[in-house]
Amino acid sequence: MELSFAHSITFCRPLSILVTKMEMFANIKKIYTFLTILVLLASYLLSPVYAVKASGNTDEASLYFQVSQDVTPVKNSETKQTVGELVKGAILKAVKIEGENVYLQWGEGLAYVYANHIQTITPSQPFEFQSYDANAPTLLSVEIKEKTAILSKTKETIGYLTEGSQYPIFRELEDSFEIIIGNQLAYIAKSPSITVSRDNEAGETNIENHIQTENEQTGKAGSTEEIATTSEAKIETKPTETKKTEAAHASAASIETTQSAFTPNTKFFKVTTDKLAIYDNSTGKLVQVGSLEKEQEFPRVKDYGNWHQIQFGNKYAYVWKGSTVPSDGSSAMKLNNQRNQDTTFTATADLPVYDNSTGSLVHIATIQKGQSYPIIESSGNWYKIAISGRIGYVYKGLVQINFKSSDRYFRVITEQLAVYDNSTGKLVKVGLLEKGQEFPRIKDYGNWHQIKYGNGYGFVWKASTEPSNGSSIRNLNSLSPSSQTFTTIANVPVYDNSSGSLVKFAAIEKGVKYPIVKDYGNWYVVDVSGRTGYVHKSGVKLPFTNKHRYFEVIENRVPIYDNSSGKLLPVAYLEKGQVFPRLRDIGNWHEVKYGTTVGYVWKESTRPPFSINVKNENNGLYQPSDRSFLATVDVPVYDNSSGTLVQFAIIKEKQSYPMISEEGNWIKIDIAGRIGYVNKNNVQIGPIFRFTKYDLTLEEMLNIQMTKNPQTDKYRNDKSYVHADYIQIAQPNTFPTKGTVTAATLNVREGAGTNYRVVGTLKSGQTVDVLAKVGDWYEIKFGPWKNAKSEDVLAYLDPSRFSRDSKEYFQFLVLSESAGIPVNDLNNKILANKGILAGKGQAFIEAGLKYHMNEIYLISHALLETGNGTSALANGVLVDKVDGKPVEPKKVYNMYGISAYDHCPVTCGAEYAYKQGWFTPEAAIIGGAEYIASQYINNPAYKQDTLYKMRWNPANPGTHQYATDIGWAVKQVRNISQLYDLLDHYTLIFDVPVYR
Repeated sequence: MELSFAHSITFCRPLSILVTKMEMFANIKKIYTFLTILVLLASYLLSPVYAVKASGNTDEASLYFQVSQDVTPVKNSETKQTVGELVKGAILKAVKIEGENVYLQWGEGLAYVYANHIQTITPSQPFEFQSYDANAPTLLSVEIKEKTAILSKTKETIGYLTEGSQYPIFRELEDSFEIIIGNQLAYIAKSPSITVSRDNEAGETNIENHIQTENEQTGKAGSTEEIATTSEAKIETKPTETKKTEAAHASAASIETTQSAFTPNTKFFKVTTDKLAIYDNSTGKLVQVGSLEKEQEFPRVKDYGNWHQIQFGNKYAYVWKGSTVPSDGSSAMKLNNQRNQDTTFTATADLPVYDNSTGSLVHIATIQKGQSYPIIESSGNWYKIAISGRIGYVYKGLVQINFKSSDRYFRVITEQLAVYDNSTGKLVKVGLLEKGQEFPRIKDYGNWHQIKYGNGYGFVWKASTEPSNGSSIRNLNSLSPSSQTFTTIANVPVYDNSSGSLVKFAAIEKGVKYPIVKDYGNWYVVDVSGRTGYVHKSGVKLPFTNKHRYFEVIENRVPIYDNSSGKLLPVAYLEKGQVFPRLRDIGNWHEVKYGTTVGYVWKESTRPPFSINVKNENNGLYQPSDRSFLATVDVPVYDNSSGTLVQFAIIKEKQSYPMISEEGNWIKIDIAGRIGYVNKNNVQIGPIFRFTKYDLTLEEMLNIQMTKNPQTDKYRNDKSYVHADYIQIAQPNTFPTKGTVTAATLNVREGAGTNYRVVGTLKSGQTVDVLAKVGDWYEIKFGPWKNAKSEDVLAYLDPSRFSRDSKEYFQFLVLSESAGIPVNDLNNKILANKGILAGKGQAFIEAGLKYHMNEIYLISHALLETGNGTSALANGVLVDKVDGKPVEPKKVYNMYGISAYDHCPVTCGAEYAYKQGWFTPEAAIIGGAEYIASQYINNPAYKQDTLYKMRWNPANPGTHQYATDIGWAVKQVRNISQLYDLLDHYTLIFDVPVYR
């Protein structure tokens, strides 16, 4: 510690000796602190508050617990009220475990958490045990005005103190309060939302409270005579506080002996006990404000019975006479004959006062933390003061200078002091002031300075500043702001240029709107707290006007939105720092060119550019062709105008985009009015063919299918026969007639004889149309569905029999991926004039994206089930009863005929839709897609995402097959291929089976 005193102090020894003594003093202080901790630990272990055993659990390690819930409440053990929270992973020590509750130290008492929210653990090594001194009164605590984080030693959040709670402080640090929770040291950061309370009286730190009471007068101390009268009456009657103090200092016998040695004319006393307490009695109560050191002599102002009245700052205080003896003052070498200034400080820690009259620092007294005290003068790193009639020195690093209402300037003494706006009634951080910088202030607001900030006022925390005279300020502003403003896009430094060099003295927070004093090249001139500053234009943005033709992107990955469906859907992204032309200004949006249509960019994510140098702008020279590609991932778009690839945009995955041309491995496009290039490896152009191998031969696959009674209508017009012995006819020898099957199972054959192939079966009791008799056989009407021949099955089962150019090839179309079709194409080319489905293209696109389905397949399904959008279920059915029970009448829609059974197509389909909440056509389109996807296309067990897979299921043949008709898959593609024929821009993806 460097000692730099003014010339009025005479040193008798070299400075190096003083430094050595200061180091010795620091070491002694460390030893004292260590011993204090040991005493606190012992007092904690002996304290009755913690003399509790865990129920059936005395293992020390087992009393550590770790929170296993994301957040678990902490409840006061007596009031059961929530006093805080612990977060997942926090490790603390339990005092006891009783039933469903785990108790832990909380403040000076107990709180508990639920046992099912924690798990007991055995740490690799026990945590250092901490506790408050249970025998000492709590003089310092914090009152929490907002939910406040509790931090561990490693600055990780382990919990929270709730709003309105109070908690005792173990130790106050520079930027935080050290507390004890669960017998572990923890920390809460200092902030304006935390009030420090002394003697359980909360101090004012909240600016809103002060603003409401700014005109209230501060109470002043009474006159000397008033203090003397109050003190004398109080002291002579010896209340409880006096008796406690007396007992703490000396026995009754020694007090009488000592007191008898003093006379009213005794001018000095010598302290005979360690750290003799100094008491203030101005409130009518004895409040300790400091202490005097043993063996030190002091003059006294007056005799007060059992007390000495002494000078303490600008008032009187009292020390217990029984802990002193009369003296002649010979060792009190430096008596005070100087007047105090009107400047005062507040001790930020228990403050040692040193006598330096011998050339060495001698500890003579202590001023308690939190006490305000007047200064005689400043002397280097020290302040000269008077205490009990003697001159002393206190170290500046342990005090905070107090402001007077007349102080015009302040100096920042902490790193990056926050500036708050209070115009909304809440403190909102809007800027920073740099350490060491001086600023003028508008007004004193209790614990705050009011300063000029922007077009209004800001507030800074007074405790992070000290009074100054403003002598270092060279850039006081005399200009008024213009009507123009900017908005910061980052935390922007503000520089002072008065010295010819840029010196940062403040910062404006991101998102703050701030007035401009004037434009200065690449800089804007602003006023911050009455000082002229410079802000670089790169950190701010101006508002747009209709005259701006370009915009610059100022955030990462700013979306381009498609609004053709009436909903904003992101389809691409623009890169930060890139400049783009816009088609027009639309309120909060820029309209830009996107493919063959337009897109929209959020204006707040951009700014008017300071320079425009767009080399790849497409001024109508290039137009999109009728070919498109599908982005298989988020595809980067590059500018190549400089000869180097520079990414300036991204096309979103699964978006279809029109091409201008192909150039080698690249595709040229226009996006947001600029020419760009995308790599072909990231897109799909034209049909994509995939081949999936299966671990069985085609013959094995056929044999399995033949066991599953495959059906065909190929032989619907062929004759069918049954044996006459098993048919009872109504009118013998009269044909046609009716007959009844009498056998349990009767084979139907393709000819009149057992040597003919079985094409089906009949069950006992079935009625058939008998057409004629052929020998012992009846010709019957049977069909159209008959057992398929193996060669018939193979014709549909073998993928190699279908040409890529045939419509039947669509049975291999992947239905779990988007076709990438623009919504306008769906609405204008497919859904136009399709009843209720007209204009619903966006709903099909959303359904496809949400449930990973091909939108053309969904449309084909819906057109088939709704009769091109005209069915009753499609156009809405009013439902007032479900499963026979009345419900709120609502109109419902069902676009895919789900649960529309043959015996009750409308009622059953409508009631199912009501249960699903399909109260709009869009809800029915999207919700029904989930049902379709879950059954086959995206079924987690089967994943049958082609028509071929739905019919034959090559991954698990013979199970979960959609139909028995061998031609079902081929028959379905007709509608799908016809819909694709109506479109220009799409991507086809096929998945073809390959058998071993």
